Amino acid sequence: MIHKIAIAVALLSILYIVYSSLNGYVMIWTLFVLAISAAIYYMTTSLVTKGMVNKKEKKETISYKAGLVNKSNLIPGRLAFDSGKIVFYKRENDLGGVTPSFIIANADLQSYNIGKINEYHSGIRLTAKDQSVYELKCSDIIKNEDLFVSTIGFVSKDEEENT
Repeated sequence: MIHKIAIAVALLSILYIVYSSLNGYVMIWTLFVLAISAAIYYMTTSLVTKGMVNKKEKKETISYKAGLVNKSNLIPGRLAFDSGKIVFYKRENDLGGVTPSFIIANADLQSYNIGKINEYHSGIRLTAKDQSVYELKCSDIIKNEDLFVSTIGFVSKDEEENT
């Protein structure tokens, strides 16, 4: 509901700018209201914080800001992982709720690729044993690949054969 109010205020601000002759002082305040409305819209529809994920998990987890690449859409959210599972959380509602978009148990992870996932995004591609593929835009995971691998305890098939 809050994001709908923010959209309405932003649209009214734009209409006020377009259909009235404003002096500089009123124009600046109208643009300020427009910027605040846009920030409120983003915070209530897309922002998923580390605190929201920790509250949902009921424990401290490692998580990074990410976007799930779904065909031509980019769904904003947060990639969280621990020694048991990998989860992508997206925003549920205005009041700070998050919901898992997908969950992969670490034992069900067949492979992962960190780097370029398509022509526009860099991040991580996760492939589950059931052949489900999840592509996530995430710059932090590229910088912290060692932390990701050690946390989830991933062992590739090549490494299993050598031991």
